[in-house]
Amino acid sequence: MSTGRIEKFWVVRNPSEVSTLDDIVFETTIESLILQAKGGLSVEERPRMHLDRQSAEADAFARIAVRRALSAMAGGRAVGDVRSARKLHLLDAEGAVIFEAEIGA
Repeated sequence: MSTGRIEKFWVVRNPSEVSTLDDIVFETTIESLILQAKGGLSVEERPRMHLDRQSAEADAFARIAVRRALSAMAGGRAVGDVRSARKLHLLDAEGAVIFEAEIGA
């Protein structure tokens, strides 16, 4: 009989410039998460809990993509003045738009 208690869940934290998916997403228990916090996991890493691996990995991929985009822009690899940007597109390997957002004022 199920008690409705969540035994395990997934946690995603913010990536570094060189993080991989395995570095920032992990399955855990509440007891283990408490140990993670005592060992250095901080609120600055913006940890987020997920009940399933699929949503955790989607969150992790998005965080890695954003981090890589910010690093590229900060590194001067933008082809124009990013201050005038109004829309953001992410493309898949074939060039099809997989994400689009209005970002300008």
